[in-house]
Amino acid sequence: MLFLHSNYYSLEKTKSTIDNYYVVRAENPEAFTNWSYDEIAKSHQTYEMVELEGLTPRGHKVLVYRLKDYDPSKIVFLEALRTFLAFNDVIISEDGLCPGYEVVFDMKGTTLTHLARVASALHLVKMFMVYIQECHPVRLKAVHVINTVSFMDSVLSLVKPLMQSELVHLLILHNSLDTLEEFVPLKMMPRDYGGDGPPVGAAQESYDKFMKAKYSSWLKECHHWAADLKKRPQKSKTNGMEGSFRTLQID
Repeated sequence: MLFLHSNYYSLEKTKSTIDNYYVVRAENPEAFTNWSYDEIAKSHQTYEMVELEGLTPRGHKVLVYRLKDYDPSKIVFLEALRTFLAFNDVIISEDGLCPGYEVVFDMKGTTLTHLARVASALHLVKMFMVYIQECHPVRLKAVHVINTVSFMDSVLSLVKPLMQSELVHLLILHNSLDTLEEFVPLKMMPRDYGGDGPPVGAAQESYDKFMKAKYSSWLKECHHWAADLKKRPQKSKTNGMEGSFRTLQID
């Protein structure tokens, strides 16, 4: 039902998304296997990922992602990716059919050194973009970037070559929370941002306890959610890099 709903009940698009979902997971076991609660809880010392309480006026759920520890040496993109993928799988399992999601990326504390560490794992960045756009069974309605940085052009040069036009149009940059409030009411935001919601740290702690209680066993079994590639003699969906992305340089 999630796949049907995310594709607005188009059977052909649904079949394609399901196919992509299981193949990409099989092609990238380093990102999609051997998840564990302990690994995810540890990574939340560096990255925070929470779902806000309530809905936007348009009926959308809101997810907030941000750095907790600003030390660039702590950034391991594969670790962050694995935590992100596990978090999102749990969220959609809990939420069920949702009219839409709006994502808030807080770039506070991000430096060029962070960007360079992400750029060193370009193959994983490409896989992530394929997964989000062609596999993940949700209706993504907006991607808000707050606390934008002076080197935002470099960030966009990293990801834009991998973004379909539909996703590019969902990207909204905010210099202040005033413009964000047009989409996400300030009262929905955590108290860290002047809202009425629980602080991000408290929400993260609550989420971690919930995941440990309900999803510890499920996380260990995530390797089952993958295609048998031996029965699929076709071109890889995520291996290899193309065009300007292959030659991208970060100054």
